[in-house]
Amino acid sequence: MATCYTLITGASSGIGAACAKLLSTQSRLILCGSNRERLEQSLAQCAQQEKHLLWVCDFDAQFDEVFDGLSAFLKDNDAVVDNYVHCAGLTRILPLKDFTPTYTKTVFQVNFFSIVEILRVLLKRMNQKALRNVVLISALVSQRGDRGNAIYAASKGAVNGMVYSLAQELAPIRINAVMPGLVNTPMAQRTPEEFREKIWAKIPLGKGEPEDIANYVAFLLSDKARWITGQTIFVDGGQSTL
Repeated sequence: MATCYTLITGASSGIGAACAKLLSTQSRLILCGSNRERLEQSLAQCAQQEKHLLWVCDFDAQFDEVFDGLSAFLKDNDAVVDNYVHCAGLTRILPLKDFTPTYTKTVFQVNFFSIVEILRVLLKRMNQKALRNVVLISALVSQRGDRGNAIYAASKGAVNGMVYSLAQELAPIRINAVMPGLVNTPMAQRTPEEFREKIWAKIPLGKGEPEDIANYVAFLLSDKARWITGQTIFVDGGQSTL
């Protein structure tokens, strides 16, 4: 009998790494990222390290290999995925006039199209009966917008739209999206310090950490959330109220 795993993309840093650390106490994991060394660093923070697997895949450079690569990885490891958490994400704050078609494609491949390819694998006959939960990391800007972040916001808006439809199509598999505000991640650290500190100072509950999002992801994967699907949920310390 195949062994069940929770698949976490973007597991090498930020929210993905926090999810890996927390969920490693509860289940076997497949940690996915584009850099093996950084994935191994995340693995070192996990409980029961010997039970987890690493799948190295760059959703931009290796996009055409995602479907076949994941299919082969699961087959080779006699694995099925019961929970899928997509934390992989990419952005660069630029005015729209400065975006190139190539970079726009890259953002969508990492943030959205890779989800489609992964779900196509997980809904194949060999895995579909095992799949129970899908949690996608979206973003506050998908519904509130942000100057210089139009392409990122659009890619996350696509994630939200997919959640609404797939909740109906895939039931009883549950699918939800979490929309963080500006969380203290490596991605946030690449924004100007004055900009992010100004936002964090305004948030009613202050600066959010990756663990705050990981805790909510764990809840959505649990039986306590058994009647929640098709939702795009702000987890932002109140930033969406500003």
